[in-house]
Amino acid sequence: MGVEDIRQTWVEIDLDALACNIENIKEKVGPDHDIIGVVKADAYGHGAVQVAKVLKKHGVQNFAVATVKEALELRNAGINDRILILGITPKSCYDIIVSEGFVPVIGSYNEALALSQAATAMDKSASCMIALDTGMGRIGYVIREEEDIDAAEDEIDEIFSLDKLIVGGIISHFSKADEEDSSYTDRQLDIFNRFYEKLSADGYSLPFMTIANSAAIMEYPKAYFDGVRPGIILYGCYPSREVDRSLLDLKPVMSVKANIVYVKKLPEGSAVSYGGRFVADREMRVATVGIGYADGYPRCISGKAEMLVNGHRVPVLGNICMDQCMIDVTDLPEVCKGTQVTIMGRSGDEIITADDLAEIAGTINYEILCDFGMRLDKKYIQAGE
Repeated sequence: MGVEDIRQTWVEIDLDALACNIENIKEKVGPDHDIIGVVKADAYGHGAVQVAKVLKKHGVQNFAVATVKEALELRNAGINDRILILGITPKSCYDIIVSEGFVPVIGSYNEALALSQAATAMDKSASCMIALDTGMGRIGYVIREEEDIDAAEDEIDEIFSLDKLIVGGIISHFSKADEEDSSYTDRQLDIFNRFYEKLSADGYSLPFMTIANSAAIMEYPKAYFDGVRPGIILYGCYPSREVDRSLLDLKPVMSVKANIVYVKKLPEGSAVSYGGRFVADREMRVATVGIGYADGYPRCISGKAEMLVNGHRVPVLGNICMDQCMIDVTDLPEVCKGTQVTIMGRSGDEIITADDLAEIAGTINYEILCDFGMRLDKKYIQAGE
């Protein structure tokens, strides 16, 4: 038995589902818009390298990450395509960006100057994207009113004059595209368009524009521009419950499974887990599963969560521990040590989704996926393999 099998708990990644999702996204977007596969945070817990390789097989030639470290992981694995770094990069990493050909986002003249100087020192050209804050309040030039456009253009004019620096285009991000009310998104899109039109009219070349995230891919075709950035939809989850899910057919890519590691009988009146919050009201058979909050199974869902065993829903008993939790298998006499449990995914006719876990945890499906992918081993499945 290998070391990776000792805890008998794993994340299962269905590469066929991933392939299906990217093909559906391509069909939705059409051939005139590039796909930028968002694989930051280890591809939302799915494994950035494996995901990128599948996306490449399906024609994706652009990827987006959050950090230089994530970009290097892809490059070192042989992903030689265009890699956009969405987060602000420390100037100390600019030599890596230049040497590897990464494309950072730039939100100030000082950042652009430092990148230009690094490129000049290495006698190489460096590409970048100008970041606009059209309403997210995160990074980039703050553009809200017409005077903001003028002020930003004055500084961007200086950026265009820097040696060895190629401005590839502009990038922004929607903050409410997954909400039913589209008024704020419409305003962001209008700001983005007006900025582009002003710079174009003044003679600046901006060959690549991108603002569309997963929600915009589904509901805002007018925001596709030159490239779109699918993230959560690649992995078979919808951006929110407010988007029109009929617009895109998605298949969940991640499941979380485990083998029961211990089964015991507890007499009536026995307390289970920290704090003794659960007390057996009858003699019970209780099984221990090797997953806890350190694995991304949120402690806050204690007393609310269920797992699937042989197609049946069973409750999680007491507080979820750091590395383990307990379930009630009293009514499933066939269950024994080694029986498989589905923490997230399908078992028989029953299913527990990332949305289900997010709802009872009071969070979003993005967080559920990322957290499960941090510690647990990944097992990749594909038809015929």
